[in-house]
Amino acid sequence: MPIDFELGGVYLPPIAQALLLALPIFLLLDWILRRFGVLRFVWHEALFEGALYACVCATLILVMGA
Repeated sequence: MPIDFELGGVYLPPIAQALLLALPIFLLLDWILRRFGVLRFVWHEALFEGALYACVCATLILVMGA
């Protein structure tokens, strides 16, 4: 079970840790998808990116819970 992490006197719950850790992973995935032109086939880019970030966060939460 994940534990709280202290960062400069501020305690971060596991969900905040997952959200912060998901940001660089999401940015890397977004860069890769843009580089290969995958986003040209997406109808609404902002909705796709929001859903991608949510999927990365959910995956990290599932992995952290195991």
